[in-house]
Amino acid sequence: YVLNPFTENAQIDFAALKEDLFYIVEAMDDIIDENLPFHALQEQRDVATKFRNLGIGVMGIADMLIKLGIKYDTDEAIEVCDKIAFTLANESIKASALLAKEEGVYPRFNKEAVLQSEFLNKNATIETFELVKKYGLRNSQILTIAPTGSLSTMLGISGGIEPIFSLSYTRKTESLHGEDVYYKVFTPIADNYMKAHGLTEEEQLPEFFVTTQTLNPLKRVEMQGIWQEHIDASISSTVNLPNSATVEDVEELYIHAWEKGLKG
Repeated sequence: YVLNPFTENAQIDFAALKEDLFYIVEAMDDIIDENLPFHALQEQRDVATKFRNLGIGVMGIADMLIKLGIKYDTDEAIEVCDKIAFTLANESIKASALLAKEEGVYPRFNKEAVLQSEFLNKNATIETFELVKKYGLRNSQILTIAPTGSLSTMLGISGGIEPIFSLSYTRKTESLHGEDVYYKVFTPIADNYMKAHGLTEEEQLPEFFVTTQTLNPLKRVEMQGIWQEHIDASISSTVNLPNSATVEDVEELYIHAWEKGLKG
């Protein structure tokens, strides 16, 4: 789910975000049935049928924050993502409940257990909770966040909830000029900003253009932690450290991740 397009003029269009989520949940639910014949094992088909797990995630978070003029490794960024992630969870749960009204609940649905779920109670408004109570859920699991490395590269946006890895990189062509030619390529969000503001060097970019090499790694864990509160499955992401990092630095990050309730 690409969040970048919902950010224009330093504002997030939450109305459009909410409207789209119902159709995303509905489409993903349809894909479960479309995919059934293609599973290699009967066990896979059984799990898909009985639990109807979805895997809706996000990408473009780093680009979105840049368009908002907010540094990735700040409390403000975490606060914004908290609001977005809650909206994602609440609207997805609501959509699954409305689908259950029309199509029925997933076969292994346990109403009592679901209504007592910490995840549901933390991520559903009163309206959404009442819909789940009345109609149940179509899907046992709705949200996850993958790194989306290939997809995000293809679309020219940042992957998953990852920060930008680098503002620029060097590419080489061996065939176009009959010899090795190296040239500098800017990350799309940086390239667009530089062209729009007449900049020629990445050092001229504002401070909210942070990368994995320049941000605070503890804040990186906190960012994942706030998303984990609103994701019912797990999150795939990476914390980058310099080669000077010590065993104690890694230990501190793992303990911090555990304190923030990360699943991975």
